[in-house]
Amino acid sequence: MANIEYDPERQLFHLHNDTFSYVIQVIRGYLVKRYCGPALDHFSGTAKLEDFSHAFNIQNDAAPYSLTTLPLEYSTLMGGDYRTPAYAVRNGHGQLIGNLKFDHYQILAGNESFNGTLPTARTPHGQTLIITMHDETQTLAVRLKYTIVGDLPVLLKQVEYRNLTDTTLTITHAASLQLDFDDHAYDLITLTGAHLNEAKVTRQPLTPGKKSIGSNYGASGPQGVPATILAAPATNEFAGEALGVTLLWSGNFNYTAQVDQFDNSRLVMGLNPELFAWQLKPGKPFVTPEAAVAYTNDGLNDLSRIFHRFFADHVMPLPRKNLIEYNTWETTYFDVSEAKILAEIPKAEELGVELLVIDDGWFKNRPNDAGQLGDWVPDPVKFPHGLRPVADAIHARGLAFGLWVEPEMISENSELYATHPDWAMQYVGQKPLRSRNQLILDLSQRIVQDHLITVLTNLVRDNHIDYLKWDYNRHFSQPGSPVLPPDQQGEVGYRYTRGLYRVLKTLRDTFPKLLIENCSSGGGRLDGGMIAYTDQTWTSDFTDPVYRMKIMNGFSLFFPLKIFVSHFTASPNLQDARLTPLHTRALLSLVGITGIE
Repeated sequence: MANIEYDPERQLFHLHNDTFSYVIQVIRGYLVKRYCGPALDHFSGTAKLEDFSHAFNIQNDAAPYSLTTLPLEYSTLMGGDYRTPAYAVRNGHGQLIGNLKFDHYQILAGNESFNGTLPTARTPHGQTLIITMHDETQTLAVRLKYTIVGDLPVLLKQVEYRNLTDTTLTITHAASLQLDFDDHAYDLITLTGAHLNEAKVTRQPLTPGKKSIGSNYGASGPQGVPATILAAPATNEFAGEALGVTLLWSGNFNYTAQVDQFDNSRLVMGLNPELFAWQLKPGKPFVTPEAAVAYTNDGLNDLSRIFHRFFADHVMPLPRKNLIEYNTWETTYFDVSEAKILAEIPKAEELGVELLVIDDGWFKNRPNDAGQLGDWVPDPVKFPHGLRPVADAIHARGLAFGLWVEPEMISENSELYATHPDWAMQYVGQKPLRSRNQLILDLSQRIVQDHLITVLTNLVRDNHIDYLKWDYNRHFSQPGSPVLPPDQQGEVGYRYTRGLYRVLKTLRDTFPKLLIENCSSGGGRLDGGMIAYTDQTWTSDFTDPVYRMKIMNGFSLFFPLKIFVSHFTASPNLQDARLTPLHTRALLSLVGITGIE
């Protein structure tokens, strides 16, 4: 059972369950991390904080301590701490708001969500600590949220900003977590990659300086994944200390691991500041994505087990039966039709398939990837009777019916673009930059979100769809919105991702039995945010079964195998021409959710 204890004499908070403890102390008004590790019965506080004053120390009220060496919970630039900041907020004069000091705290039941449209872990039986901090001018209030997740050694962190003045503030850095350590004897384990080469695992020791991984692509990957591990150098799969962190977020992110001049280390993870600037209006809140911190001293295998339980039990939609799927993509590519699908139904039934999925090419004017994204109307030549008769024929044989969609995209030859060119993400007055012959819908606009909700609701309901493969095949360029004023263009990426979550959440609430598969040209958006709203994930477009095991092995550091979709495909493989025996292909397709192409 998770508990939070407060010692008023020492101003000390002890968050713990049977496996994990996290201790915070208020020192000279500053919030300081005192402990993170195996469960403690009692925090004695005998481990002395370093009393460190050097020749160039900024003189402030932290004395005899230095803010540049204290293991702080949440710090800013230019207030005495020169390490990577967790936050940076400018006032109406363009100047940085100073250090935050402890004001008050609350202990609440469960996990209070700061924002209903952001993914949050379910923790109905725990407690949440909320610590409110102010700067000395009473310009900014920041609330730090901490929740221990059930009996797991997992701590949730989230941050809310609130403007206390009558003028607008500008947030330029907004991290979800900061973790400081008084040494740097750790290896940093990261997941990076590319299309067809996702989730490459790299392990390297922390060294003086900074190491940053992030995305400004609009999606979380595949170039990086918002998840990383700090492990003791001797840690292996089955022994040793490791601490993992991840974000419940699917957009632009960054994390930085730093070793400072005194060989202390810091890890900061949150929104990527490169393209971000938020206008914080008077009295209005801004909320960061939720972050999860997991700890073990039993090796990387145990850390993965902890994350798998966390995502499966506390983040994913309620469990449902996985279906063996047959996807038509490698059978027909864009040349799909009613006749071809009807001919495939008895073959799928004979193979024991439970779900038949029509992939790309089913909608109007889509002979190739230059076709008409955005209208989502069945092609009258390929499907002269619409999709419903096909769905009925599939259901009549006892199979579920699935459909590929790419709702976030729009083609300039679509009827939607002809009617609403201002719904495309764009830099006003500049020539559009296309990728895969398509633009991106501006999901920062609520009217665009509402349109997608209506279109997808009608598509699912009218055609009795049981499953959607939700794809996302290009990254941001010109991330502007024609409806936001100039000083809010730095908000587009955050608003976009929050809008995506609103669309997905509405669909889930409307169709609780609908299966949704997450795809972004493979595993390009596999993260804790999409896991909250989807049931399974297409981990890579690379269907070679042997190489795919490497990709799934990387993702499995954090994410449960039960969500990975693994298809039995042709040999020679269509991507790398590898010849793989039938038995091997069949066996490896059983890892995760089995499918056939």
